[in-house]
Amino acid sequence: MLALIASRIPGPVSETADRDPGFLTLVFACARAVRTGAETSFARRCALARAAGGPNPL
Repeated sequence: MLALIASRIPGPVSETADRDPGFLTLVFACARAVRTGAETSFARRCALARAAGGPNPL
């Protein structure tokens, strides 16, 4: 469907400046990676504390 619409446009379309240039996508991807890494490292730290017989931080 997109190919049909694009083939009917007489010339190239100029995008406005307020469109997402990929920067926001990059920021959200980095934030997701940091959050996932933090959750993983916290779970690993809890497992080590449980294995050592220490208090459970949860």
